[in-house]
Amino acid sequence: MAGTSVQSCPRCRRSCAESEFVCGLCGELLRRPQRTAKPVVLAPVVAVEQPEVPRVASSREKFEPWLYLGLGAVTAPVFALTPFVGFMGWFLASLVHEMGHAAFAWFCGMPAVPAIALDGHAAAVHGEQSLFLVVLIALGLGSVAWRFLRGVPRGVALALIAFGYPGLVLSGAKEVLHLLAGHSGELAFATLSLWKTLDGGFTRSRAERLLYGTVGWFLLEKNVRMCWLLMHSESARADYMSNGSFGMTNDYLRVAEDILYWRLESVALLMLVAALCVLPAAILGWRLSRRLRVQFESS
Repeated sequence: MAGTSVQSCPRCRRSCAESEFVCGLCGELLRRPQRTAKPVVLAPVVAVEQPEVPRVASSREKFEPWLYLGLGAVTAPVFALTPFVGFMGWFLASLVHEMGHAAFAWFCGMPAVPAIALDGHAAAVHGEQSLFLVVLIALGLGSVAWRFLRGVPRGVALALIAFGYPGLVLSGAKEVLHLLAGHSGELAFATLSLWKTLDGGFTRSRAERLLYGTVGWFLLEKNVRMCWLLMHSESARADYMSNGSFGMTNDYLRVAEDILYWRLESVALLMLVAALCVLPAAILGWRLSRRLRVQFESS
């Protein structure tokens, strides 16, 4: 047929049309039919998010906080008994002590300033209570509670500030708390120091951790020893009654004889119980802060 291309059978040489697949004479396959390749559809790759595996602290990291806590307990007596370093310890303890008095005095609306003499005397001098300053402090506390608290905690805080704060600072309870604020300030600073010893400090250096441990144990041992001696030693009580700074009566004696009408031993026992709470409070604060830090980093 004109216009139709032909091909030869490779077997019998018979002429066949281009459109034929097999030879009509011998049945030889002339050409294979072309198959259209089907597109391959790939399944979408779904990224599976692997759960974050919490970092497990090494045995060294678990042991280090207790190591520095123990080293601080060992170096604290050296800090107390070495002449020049012991004077530095006395000055630090006196500064923290008088700052405790002064801070609570300001909290009660009584302007105060600590005074420390290098010959071994220290005191916190405060003025008369100012009602205007009391109102100003209450307003400041209320504004802080309003800004940073929400819901029920805000209401509870505002109620305490409105009723509890005036009931405290305008009553006779402020005198007892003001006299105990000095040694309480020492115990609070000891708690913070031991906490930072366990936590690693603010710079996480070894020297800082060791220094915190030394200072924390020094203040704690100083208060425990004094309370124990006041409870069990007649000579220690006699010395305490006669060695007030600047000729004034010491804090525990004023609380016992002038305000509560207790024995000096009873006030010493009360503060000894408070001192024994320092180490558990430091450990609790360290564990809670570590847990909050982990939750914050994982969120």
